[in-house]
Amino acid sequence: MSIYSYINMVERIKKIKGIKGLDKILQVSTAFKLLSDPTRLKILCLLFDNHEGLCVYEIAEYVGVSQSAASHQLAKLEAHGIVSSYRDGQMICYAIIDNSEAKNLEKMVKMFRN
Repeated sequence: MSIYSYINMVERIKKIKGIKGLDKILQVSTAFKLLSDPTRLKILCLLFDNHEGLCVYEIAEYVGVSQSAASHQLAKLEAHGIVSSYRDGQMICYAIIDNSEAKNLEKMVKMFRN
């Protein structure tokens, strides 16, 4: 590869990286990944319908998985800033965070639930 071709390629890559909207594409891709797991999707639907929050055992019972499996999926949602956890005595409970990411996920889910 000639130096001219290399410089041209580097400039094209800089332009591509500077394209507006690529960060939105990453957000949308992450949202679809979060919704792609049936257990996570069921958990989200349940929490969207119960904004005050639910404890892990309630979530596990509704979704039909073990508390460990529910906790694992809830940890992923918490890591992405969709849910937050809080203690109610000795129980760990989760609720949807009031932010734009969670609201956008809720809109996406509602589109397919109606």
